[in-house]
Amino acid sequence: MAKERKIKCDCGGFLVERKTIFDHFETDAMVCTKCNFTTLTKQQAEEYIKLKQLHQIVDAERKIIKIGNSMGFTLPDRLQEYGVKVGSKVKIEAIGPKAFKVKL
Repeated sequence: MAKERKIKCDCGGFLVERKTIFDHFETDAMVCTKCNFTTLTKQQAEEYIKLKQLHQIVDAERKIIKIGNSMGFTLPDRLQEYGVKVGSKVKIEAIGPKAFKVKL
């Protein structure tokens, strides 16, 4: 079995993988246990770039529309690149009196 590799920070601490807020996005990153220096591995950077591109696609003001006796809003067609299809199920969760999040 391969030995786990430890990455040492310039301050003497070690970098560990953890969820962190990086440039306003929650993502996995390598964080120093001593000085909180944050960096990304190549794989983490690729995931971060995908997350940033998704944010650019979805981040827009949208108008509430009437659908029968319900209300709704449209999502950009480019979300199909991320596996979202018509008929996909989503989870909607209230996070405040005037805010909710949609999980795909």
